[in-house]
Amino acid sequence: MQWSDTARYFIVAAEHIATDKSRQLLAVDQPETRILLVDIDEASLANIGPWPWPRYRVADLVESLLGVYRVKAVGLDIIFPSSSVDEHSGDLRLAALGEQAPVIFAQAFDFAHREHPLRTGVPVFSSQPIAMGLPGEPMPATGFVANHSGLSRSRCVGNIGIRPDEDGRIRRVPLQVAWQGQTSQLLPLAMLNCIASEPTASSFTQAAGKGFAFSADSWEIPYVRKEVAYTVVSASDILSGAAPVDLLRGRWALVGSSALGLNDRAATPLSASTAGVMVHAAVLTSLLDLQEAQRPVWQIDGRWLATFWIIITLPLLGWSMNRFRAWVVLPAILTLGFAWFALALWWLQHQLQFSIISPLLGYALVVILIPLEWWLLQREQGHILRSFATYVAPTVLQQMLEKGIQNPLVPKYANITVVSADMQNYTGLTGQGSLQDTAALTCGFLQCLTEPVLHQGGTLDKYTGDGLVAFWGAPLPDPDHAAFAIEAGRQMVIRVRQWNEDRVRQGLPPARVRIGVETGPALVGDLGTRFRSTYTAVGDCINLASKLQAAARNLPTDLIIGPLAAQAGVGRGDLIPVAEGHLLPGKTQPVTLWTIRGLPSSVQFASTLELPANTPPS
Repeated sequence: MQWSDTARYFIVAAEHIATDKSRQLLAVDQPETRILLVDIDEASLANIGPWPWPRYRVADLVESLLGVYRVKAVGLDIIFPSSSVDEHSGDLRLAALGEQAPVIFAQAFDFAHREHPLRTGVPVFSSQPIAMGLPGEPMPATGFVANHSGLSRSRCVGNIGIRPDEDGRIRRVPLQVAWQGQTSQLLPLAMLNCIASEPTASSFTQAAGKGFAFSADSWEIPYVRKEVAYTVVSASDILSGAAPVDLLRGRWALVGSSALGLNDRAATPLSASTAGVMVHAAVLTSLLDLQEAQRPVWQIDGRWLATFWIIITLPLLGWSMNRFRAWVVLPAILTLGFAWFALALWWLQHQLQFSIISPLLGYALVVILIPLEWWLLQREQGHILRSFATYVAPTVLQQMLEKGIQNPLVPKYANITVVSADMQNYTGLTGQGSLQDTAALTCGFLQCLTEPVLHQGGTLDKYTGDGLVAFWGAPLPDPDHAAFAIEAGRQMVIRVRQWNEDRVRQGLPPARVRIGVETGPALVGDLGTRFRSTYTAVGDCINLASKLQAAARNLPTDLIIGPLAAQAGVGRGDLIPVAEGHLLPGKTQPVTLWTIRGLPSSVQFASTLELPANTPPS
C-alpha cells in the first residue's frame, strides 16, 4: 500500500491517526534555545492597538530584534500586499531592512485550482545553493499573495503557503514552490539560506541533497518538539524592551500571531489548534537539527525497510496459523504489532518516510482470518468426528480433537496391538432358534465385546458377524497399547460370563468367547475406496490375532495372548504360559502362548483355570 497512491487513498485516515500518535509520543519538551517566537498576541493588540499596525510599528519590532536583541535573523510570517504611508516611513524602513539586513519576508503561494487565480502583490524569487540541493521537483503553484512592489527588492523572501491534508492538519510542506519557471523556498529554508555564508549552510546543502527524507515538493514535518519547548515572547515586550536580552541573543526569530482575531491558526499532529507560525518553527527546528547533525538522516528509503518487515513477518504468521492454535497466534500478532510500532518510532526519529499502518493492516487481516481458520478447523474436526465416532471411544475422540492430530485418516505405519474375538459354535447356538432369538444372542454378545474395547480406549475395526476386531496404538499412539488390549480381553471374558449367567437363568444355553491378542506393525488409515471409506488396519498381527483366537478352541482358556503382545504387556505381572511350542497355522516356528492367571471361563459351568506359575514373558 505504501508504494501506491491509489492504495494509500483508502487507508489515509488510519495512516494519519497512526502517524500523529507516533509524533505525539516522540515529541519532547526539551527547550528549543535556538529559536525565538515573537507573538502578536492578545496582549500586544491590547497595548499597541488592533491589527493591522502602522508599518513603522512593524519596522520598530524588526529593528529592535536585530539591534537590541541581536537575533541571528528575523522571519516575518506576515504579508504586506499593499503599501502604506505613515509619518515614520514604515514601508521605506522595511524595504531597507529587506535589502540590507537578515530579514526574511513572506509570500504565500496558492495550490488550489480556482476559477479566478490569486494574483496579489509582486512575488520575489532567488536562486541559492540550498535551493539547488534538494531532490525532486518543486511543487507547482496556481497563484500567490505577495508583498507590494515597494518590498520587491528584498534580498530574502520565503513562501508560507501550505496545503493541509484532507482533515485540515498540516503534516507536509513544500520546501520549494515553482511559479513560471522560478523557485521560492519555504520561509524557514529561506531563513537558513539568507545567511548561507555561514559554514553550517554548506553541510546542510550536502545532507539535504542526499537524504531521502527531504523532497522539494513535499516533506513530512517531524514535529520533534512540543509547543512548550519554544520560547514565546509577546511582541509588546520586544517593543517595550521588557524581554530579557541575554536570553534571546543569537536566536532565529520568527514573527507571527496567536491572536484569535487575526485568524492565523493551524492544526498539526501535536495540536488541534495552534498559531500558524508554530508550523514554521517545527520546520526550522528539524532543519537546524540536520544542519548541526543532531538528528542524522539515514540514506535509505524507509518504504523498503517497511516492505522487508512485512515480507518477513506475514509469512511467519501464516506458518504459525497452520501449526498452532489461535491462543498462540493471537499473542504472536500482538507482539509483532508492538515490535513494529517500536521500530516505526525509531525510524521516524531518523526522518524515514514509510507507511506505519500497512503492516498493522496485514496483522488485522490475519486476526480476521482466525475465525475463518477456526471454522475450517471445526469443519475438519467435524469430519474427524463423523469418521471416528463409530470406531473409537469418546475419550479417545476428544483427545484427537484437543491434540489436533494432522490428517488422521492418511494411511501410515504404526505399532499396534490387535484383539480378535468371536463366539464359539455360533452356528450351533442359532440353528434351532427363531430370528428374534438369533438377533438377541448376537447383539447381546457383541455388546459384551464392544464395551470393553471403548472403555479401554481402543479402536473398533470391524464386526465379523459373531465377533469383532479392534486395535490399540492408532490413531492415537500409546506406548501401553498392549496392556490396554490385554485388559480389554480380560474384561470381555468377564462380561460374557456375566451375560451367560443371565442366559442360563432364562433357560438359554451359554456362549463361549474366544479371544486372540497380538502385537506388531500394521498399516492403519483410510484404506477404503471412493465408493466406501473405512478406517482399518492391515498387517500380519491382525492375522495372528485371528489365529490365536481360533487356537483357543482347544485350549483351557478363553484369552490367548501372542508372544509379542505378552512381551509388550509384561508389566502386568500376571501373565502365564498356557501352551509352549505351539505351532500356529501357516507358521514354521513354534511359539509360547500366554494368558492371564486366574482368569475365569466365560461359560458359567466351567471351572476357573488354574495353571502353574511360570516366568513372565520377556
